[in-house]
Parts: sequence; C-alpha cells; structure tokens
Amino acid sequence: MELDPERSTLSVWTHKAGLLARAAHDLRLDATGWRLEVRPDGEGAAVEVRAPVAGLRVAGQVHADGRVEPLSARDHAEIEENVRRKVFDAGRHPEIAWSGRVALPLAPGRTRATGRLTLQGATREVPLDLEVRPDDAAPGAVRVEGRVRLLQTDFGIRPYSALMGALKLEDALDVSWSVVLRG
Repeated sequence: MELDPERSTLSVWTHKAGLLARAAHDLRLDATGWRLEVRPDGEGAAVEVRAPVAGLRVAGQVHADGRVEPLSARDHAEIEENVRRKVFDAGRHPEIAWSGRVALPLAPGRTRATGRLTLQGATREVPLDLEVRPDDAAPGAVRVEGRVRLLQTDFGIRPYSALMGALKLEDALDVSWSVVLRG
C-alpha cells in the first residue's frame, strides 16, 4: 500500500490553559515531510509513521466552530521555534515515530492498530482507532482517519508555559490523521 501524500494530512491540536488563556490560542500544527510505510506480511501489515519535528508548521488558531485562522507570520515563526526548541527538543530528538501493526485487508468500518509511539526519546504503547472507508476520488484507494489524545507528561515533556505559568498549554494534545492509501 502506498501513501498519497497530496491528499493525506497529519495534525497536532493544542489546547490553551492558565490565567491568561483568553489571550492565547488553541492551535493546529500540520506535519510536513512525514512518511508512512505499510508493509504487508502473512499476518497483516507492519506500519511505520515518521514525522520530523522541524516539519511541524502552524496552520493557525482553532476557533470554537472548528475554523482554523492563520496568525501573523511573526506568530507562526515564534510558535514553530518554541515547538522545536522548548517543547519537543528537536536538536536531541529530531523525529516523532509510531510503529505498529494492523490487520489486512483494510475493510470499510472501524479497526484498531496496535503500536508504540516514540516522542522525545520516550516510547509508550499507543493503540490507534481507525475509521476506514473507500476513497471516492481514487478507485481502489482507501481513506483511513482517526484521532488520539496524548499526554505530554507521559513522554517526559513539560507542557509549554510562559509568564510564570499564567499562559500555558494543557498537558493533553490531540493528533489527527486523514490518510489516503492506494493499492
């Protein structure tokens, strides 16, 4: 199975907290330069996802209605720098990786992939619930979607804070994906 990178997304959603939360933003960060490999074998398929921390880009502020609005170029650059240096320590841990297994064939409906996520040098079991459906735009392709909530502290990450904690992010991050696989 081959990833259609033009029609696939991988995103991280952050949630604001602290006394100054009203002045902060819930954000969506989109992964760029990420790779997904699906290697079928007799029992199903081995799956590997790798995303460079340096490839996380701010899509924008998430509003209550789900709309994502870009911030200023300066804000985007500052947030991306904080994500690389202060949150994920990209200098020491340049990649986020998930490795696991999924049953084949990927039939329409819900299924689960079992696997392990490595984030900032810590590895934890993180099963993924998947929603599989045919992709209308490409005969024979499937779209696999899902969302998982992670706690940064489970991976030894201290959630970002500023102004002595008055402005900070919640410990919980959401990761979502919409992946088109051909073949």
